[in-house]
Amino acid sequence: MLPDVSSALSSWTKPFLVKRVSKGTVDFIESDIVTTRTVNAVVQPAQKEKLSAMQIDWSLKYIQVHTDLALSVGEFIEVNGEDYKIIDGGDYQSFGYTEAIAEQTKKALI
Repeated sequence: MLPDVSSALSSWTKPFLVKRVSKGTVDFIESDIVTTRTVNAVVQPAQKEKLSAMQIDWSLKYIQVHTDLALSVGEFIEVNGEDYKIIDGGDYQSFGYTEAIAEQTKKALI
């Protein structure tokens, strides 16, 4: 069994805003509703060479997100004022963290 490394990661974590977009109705008008939550994570640039050629757009930036909470494909994470969409949520690892891959979005979420 692999060791729980979440305590080692916790000294490097920073709070980041995770956003989820859903469809809803506001005053009888269909709207995008953005809900947010804060997660503590370690964020680093992703190595594009290790990503699948089917999922990569070479004109965008990619990041790896390490956190002790699960992140779902389709959620967004805000890093330094830019939004990134989770494209590979990864599985929660038995050694204490999840590693997700996110790609830069062209449109900011409010």
